Amino acid sequence: MFRQDILSTQELPPKMFMMQIIDDLPKVYCFLWEKKDLDYQINLTWKDVAKCYNKNNFRTCVRKLNNKGLLEYTESDQGVHIELTGWDDIANA
Repeated sequence: MFRQDILSTQELPPKMFMMQIIDDLPKVYCFLWEKKDLDYQINLTWKDVAKCYNKNNFRTCVRKLNNKGLLEYTESDQGVHIELTGWDDIANA
C-alpha cells in the first residue's frame, strides 16, 4: 500500500539524481517538456539534439512517445519539430 501522507512531508530527491536513475524515455520527455513554448511546440536542430543525446537514441524515444500519443513530430535534414500533446487532449481521448 502506498502512503500518500509521505508526499506531503518529504521532498523528491534532487533532479540531478532523478535524471541519473530514470530510463531514456522519461528523460527525453522531461527534456522536451522543459523546452516547449506556450503552444507546446519545440523546434530542435540535430546539432542541438547532439549536445544532450545520441541522435538515433533520441529519435527512437521520440517515436516511442509518438506511439504512446504523447507527441507528434516531423523530421527534416536540419532537425525535428515536435508538438507535445496537452493533458486535456489526453484526458479527452
